[in-house]
Amino acid sequence: MAGIGFELKKLFKGKGALRSIKAYAYSALVAVGPFILCVIVIVSILLFMNFMNVTFKERELFIATIVYAFIFSQIITSGFKMIVTRFISDMLYSKKFEYILPSLYGVLSIVLVISGAVAIVFFWNSPISIEIKITSYLLFMELIIIFLVMVYLSTLKDFIKIVRSFIWGVLVTLGLAFVFIRFTDLEIVFSLLLAMDIGFFVIITLLVTHLKSFFKKSVKKYFYFLIYFDRYSSIFFISLFYTLALYSHNFLFWNSKLGVVVESTYVYAPIYDVPTFYAFLSVMASMVVFVVSVETSFYEKYRRYYSLITGRGNYSDIENARKDMTRVLWAEIRNIIEIQLFVSLVFIAIGYYVLPKLGLSQLSLDIFNLLTLGAFLNIILLIIIMILLYFEDRKGALFVSSTFLLTNVVLTWLTIQYSENVYGMGFFLSAFISLIVAIIELVIYLRNIHYHTFCGQPVIYREKKGLFTHLVNFFTPKGK
Repeated sequence: MAGIGFELKKLFKGKGALRSIKAYAYSALVAVGPFILCVIVIVSILLFMNFMNVTFKERELFIATIVYAFIFSQIITSGFKMIVTRFISDMLYSKKFEYILPSLYGVLSIVLVISGAVAIVFFWNSPISIEIKITSYLLFMELIIIFLVMVYLSTLKDFIKIVRSFIWGVLVTLGLAFVFIRFTDLEIVFSLLLAMDIGFFVIITLLVTHLKSFFKKSVKKYFYFLIYFDRYSSIFFISLFYTLALYSHNFLFWNSKLGVVVESTYVYAPIYDVPTFYAFLSVMASMVVFVVSVETSFYEKYRRYYSLITGRGNYSDIENARKDMTRVLWAEIRNIIEIQLFVSLVFIAIGYYVLPKLGLSQLSLDIFNLLTLGAFLNIILLIIIMILLYFEDRKGALFVSSTFLLTNVVLTWLTIQYSENVYGMGFFLSAFISLIVAIIELVIYLRNIHYHTFCGQPVIYREKKGLFTHLVNFFTPKGK
């Protein structure tokens, strides 16, 4: 989040409620702004479909297409996003700005080829019409591009332009959706997907244009970032395992008796998936608070601790800085827990009255309650994983994410075998167990942080040269 810390510090320096509101609004814009705009697009299109008396079959096909595109684009890009995030961070630190933009082209070429091949195989024997296949395929690929481009855009300071790009895309999507449905004879699902494709293409065009205007110099080392798979392969799997865990409970329910087959192509469980979507809307508050707390309170203590070490501070000063950093960290975590718990309980209370009016059954409402509490635990779990990565505790973060994936699969499967009354309990228990493991890992690491800081690195640094490093060196032309 390069750039946001400076802006937040300026906003929080002034006194008064107005400046605090501006600071939280700014962090909300950065943390969840694009996500909220995407939700607005989907919800608005669903409302369009209600007003136009779209058949249940068409509505189901559209929802299934969107669900698959969003979920699998996130899974496929998850590990790559972590690798390029680390690569960008190092390039910024070493002032090798000309390496950043080429790496975007490199990672896009790899991920798009892989995901494109998977999507072609998936749609190959599908009875869905060719035009819907093409628009669904394009939506999937565009989401992959957006998720990866957003990693690079987080290095920029002008977040207003980023959100403005999404706003333009949203407006184009909604405008075209209305025009296609109201004034053309195009098939409903095809016209809506086409509108989303065009709108998301506008977003991509604006974002990439903004990115290219920022990083003007570049070298021809498009795949140089791949050497980070040899150095930091663990962060790839940390993100991949966590993202798989996030959706593994849904996959298991797709193959349960709640699963519904759409056009002999998609399988999903609306009774479970819909309350999952509403439950995870409740955790946006934590992401906003986390951005504020990390970029203002915690980072200052974190920087002071390590600056004393690199600046040859005495042991007493370093130990006091450690205690101060630890105290602030746990205080910020408790603050996030308190805020998120309140928000989660409010969501449950509101959901009790609102969700039945939106068509949710009593079973879905019960699932929503459990999943909202599970989402509360999960977001705290994610925050602690991110903090572990702040401290370079990659082994600990990998163990926590692996625990989350394994327990979620096992416990969700057991609840499916048991009874409808405990649907959603598997995810809740998995998040609870994984959170306990994460807290223990963080406590132990902080207690021994001096050891990890002074003894965790080799005396003589030797660059790891694995398969990817040799491939990059072989195929990359020498020089710039």
